[in-house]
Amino acid sequence: MIDVNKIKKIRETYGLIRKLSAINGPNVNEALLDRVIYNSETLPPLGKEYWWFLFFGQGEEKPAQVMLMIFRKHGKKMLFNDKEIILRNLGKNKFQAVTTGWVYDGKRLHDLGDTNAITEIQAKSIFSEISGQEMTFSGSFPNYRLKIDDAINLNIRKTKHFHNKEAFGAFMPPFGAGCVNIYSEVDGVVLGKRFRGTGHLQKVVGVTMLGPWHWGRVLFQNSAMVRFFCIKIGENSRKYFHSSLDFYDYKNGEIIKFNNPRLKISKRKGDTLLWIVEGRDNDKDFKIVLETYTRKQFIARGGGSLVYNEYAVIPKELNLKSKGRLITLDDVGNGVGTFEDVYW
Repeated sequence: MIDVNKIKKIRETYGLIRKLSAINGPNVNEALLDRVIYNSETLPPLGKEYWWFLFFGQGEEKPAQVMLMIFRKHGKKMLFNDKEIILRNLGKNKFQAVTTGWVYDGKRLHDLGDTNAITEIQAKSIFSEISGQEMTFSGSFPNYRLKIDDAINLNIRKTKHFHNKEAFGAFMPPFGAGCVNIYSEVDGVVLGKRFRGTGHLQKVVGVTMLGPWHWGRVLFQNSAMVRFFCIKIGENSRKYFHSSLDFYDYKNGEIIKFNNPRLKISKRKGDTLLWIVEGRDNDKDFKIVLETYTRKQFIARGGGSLVYNEYAVIPKELNLKSKGRLITLDDVGNGVGTFEDVYW
């Protein structure tokens, strides 16, 4: 029997992806941000969505980092880090799926565990749990709060920089994906220690296979930011598709955008693992060397397999040439970031 109501809701999911794809930039209003963050979409086959929270500390040789994620997909079950996860819809904006996360406190990595949690979304609030601890996210742009019992209590507020929200997407029916990003200042307590830094909140909904990719984002002392992305064929592939590379110069209010960055990404093993990212586009050249200082791996299987490696990184070298101008670490200061290496 055809479920007409479900078909209608799936169409709404595609409509949302189309809307986010049409924005592809910072002109996303607060009502749409709330609509995306505080809703669970109806997922067709290959459908998936996740809420992702990433926080960078500051002022340490190896800055603290916090990562939390709520992940769900179409289907009845999956394996996540070899743990069976039951996937269930339990009514409007209520579901059972995965919560996971980790904290690097400046000295060592703390695994927060993988939980087959029930998540419920209410008006401007998300309630879940991780390893027996209640997890709550609430608020509205630009002010939010994230709390995990006594372990994490973060106040998230508006950043002073011009780039603080955006929406992106790609829509090629029956496939597509869309997301919203919010960039913030953060202050609070993590594992009993004062935490001050920046936050990146992201909600993604997609109808697609998750293929191999690299993604990275690095923040510098003077608040400049660089981020890059590419899809690759396999674990060690050097052929990249849908590459992007952008440098945000907040001091001068300028975005240096590489239209066709022709990325080259390599790694160098030694006392520490280094990732080297290079790009070139007409009159622009870019190179950054990222030193890793911790790594967390997630392995998802069932309805498609994925090995997700997330590295905490600090930049050891930066060279950006654009319009006769050279930008180095001397100009932007020390930095902290994340680098993703994902493959089947």
